[in-house]
Amino acid sequence: MNPVVVVRGPDGERARGTVLVAVRDEDDLACARYAAREAGLHGAALRVLHVWNVLRSAGSMVSMLDGVDEIAGEHAETLKAVTDTIREEFPDLAVEARAEAGGSVAGVLVEASGHADLLVMGGRRAPGPLGLGPNLGRATHSVLHHALCPVLFLPRPAGPGTP
Repeated sequence: MNPVVVVRGPDGERARGTVLVAVRDEDDLACARYAAREAGLHGAALRVLHVWNVLRSAGSMVSMLDGVDEIAGEHAETLKAVTDTIREEFPDLAVEARAEAGGSVAGVLVEASGHADLLVMGGRRAPGPLGLGPNLGRATHSVLHHALCPVLFLPRPAGPGTP
């Protein structure tokens, strides 16, 4: 399936010189490559952002919050694997990487989109109810409706166990 670009907001806003890419896991390397190419074409920097929901990762038990540092480290490793590959493949590109914990993945991405010219994100398309076709995930749906910059969406089938 081909990429889809959703443009929101007023025309003529000033350029920020940044392409933002949302990276959930190493399967988003293709999205990061796409974003890197876009950044290179427009002379922009690339910002790689990995957002994780601390409550979903740690569970609801307070005692599990003791393991947040370990969970954060795992997320940082995921981001590093993608970012290292992008830096190797695009050596002339300015690349910034950040892993961020938040209560809402979509909320963090929407806020970050206010500081970018383009947000590139992949979407796992889950089967719809009663076989009515694929649905977008909640975070993807929210970002497409509320992003503060254009969003380039790269749809792809859901992987095993991912909604």
